[in-house]
Amino acid sequence: EHCGVWWARAPAARAIGMAPRPRPSGAERRWASVEAGRRSSAPARRTPRRRSPFVVRSALAALCWSCEAGTAKAAEQRFLLDIPRITTAELERNQSLRSGLHAYIVTDWVGSRWSASSWTLEYLRQKIPFEWVDYYPNNMEDPGSKPYLYRFEEALPQFLQKSKIPKYMQLRLGLRGWNRLKKDINPKPVPEVFWDDDSWIGQCMKKPSGKVDREAVDNFFVTQQWKFLLIGEKGTSMFFHKDGTAASSWQAQIVGKKRWTLCPNSQSHLLDVNINTFKPDYTRFPKFAKALCGQVTMSPGDLLYYPAYWWHHPYNLETPTISYTGALVGVEADRMDLGGEQKPHARFYQDLLGKCAKCWKKADPKRLCDDISEKWPGAAPPMMRSLCEDYLPECFKKWDAHARALHGVARQEL
Repeated sequence: EHCGVWWARAPAARAIGMAPRPRPSGAERRWASVEAGRRSSAPARRTPRRRSPFVVRSALAALCWSCEAGTAKAAEQRFLLDIPRITTAELERNQSLRSGLHAYIVTDWVGSRWSASSWTLEYLRQKIPFEWVDYYPNNMEDPGSKPYLYRFEEALPQFLQKSKIPKYMQLRLGLRGWNRLKKDINPKPVPEVFWDDDSWIGQCMKKPSGKVDREAVDNFFVTQQWKFLLIGEKGTSMFFHKDGTAASSWQAQIVGKKRWTLCPNSQSHLLDVNINTFKPDYTRFPKFAKALCGQVTMSPGDLLYYPAYWWHHPYNLETPTISYTGALVGVEADRMDLGGEQKPHARFYQDLLGKCAKCWKKADPKRLCDDISEKWPGAAPPMMRSLCEDYLPECFKKWDAHARALHGVARQEL
C-alpha cells in the first residue's frame, strides 16, 4: 500500500513532522475519521500526538511520488501539499484547521458578508488617497526590486497607463486608512480563529491617561506591514519568500484571480528566494523538487489563511487584481519548527524585540538607528520607543492568554 515504501521512506516522513506508523491503514483510518467529522456537526476527537490529517495525506502522496521518481528523467516539484477549500461551518468544527498550523481557503464569507467584495480602484482612490504606495512599474518578481514611493492618488494614474511590463502596487495601511476601510472588511469569520487586532490592540497600547495611543498603533501597523492592500496587473507577482516575523497571515481576494505557491517553514532548507515556483529552474535549485509544497488558485470571494513563517509566492492572473491581507498573532497552537521556541506568538514577540534592539537601549532615550522616512517620505519609520518598552510586553500578555484559551494543551504537529 502507498507504493509499499512507508517504512523505507520513514526519514522523509520524519522530515515533515510525521512519526512513522507500523501500518499505513492507520493513517487512512485517521483521514477517514476527519473527513467524516467535516461532514458532521460533531467536533473531531483529539488524541495525544495525533498528526494532522492534512500533513498525513500530503505526506502519503509525497511518498508515492518518491516511488515514481525513479522512472522520471529528472525530479520535479509536484505540489502535493493539500490546501483544502472549506466553508466557515467546516472551519468551526475542524480542530486540525483551527490549530492554525495548516493553510486553507474559506470560500463562503467574503463575497456574501463583506462590502469589500464590491471595491473598485476608483472607490479606493476616494477612500484612501493619502496612503503611501510602494509602486513597482517593472513588476516585483525579483527579490532586488525597488519601489517608487507615491501617495495612492499619485500612483493610480500611472498604474492605469498601458505599458509592456505589468505593474504592481503595495499599500501599507496606517491607522487612518484602516479606519476608513475596516467597516468593509467586517465581521471576521470564526472570530476566535481570525482574532483581529481590533480585539486587543486598544487594550495594550494605552497612555497613562487610559486613552489609546493612536500614534503607537499607527507606528505598529506601518512598521510591521500589518495591513496591506495589494493591486496588480496580470503577470505580476511578489517574489518567493517567507515573512520576517512569526505572525500568521490571511488574504481576501476581492477582484481578479491569483495563483499561490505555499510551503511550510519546515521545508526552508530546500527553498530559496530566487526560485520562480511557477517556472522552476531545477538546474539551479534541484532541492526544490524535494520540498513539500502546494499550489492553489484564488477567485474573488476566497479567503486564504497560512501559518507564520510559511513560504509564499502569489501570481496575479488577471488585470486588475485587488487583494487585502492582514496579519494575526495569538491564534496558532504550539509547533516544533521555530528554532527552540514552540509558541508562535512568543517567537513573534522575540522578532519584534530584535527589531527594537537595533534602535533602542533600555532607559536610553537616544535612538540608535536612522529614520529613513526623514529622507524618503513614505518609507517606514523606526519602531517607537514607547511601543518597544511599554506596549509590546502588555500586548504579549493578550496574545498568550488568547492562544491558551483557544488551544489549551500545547499541540505539536509540525
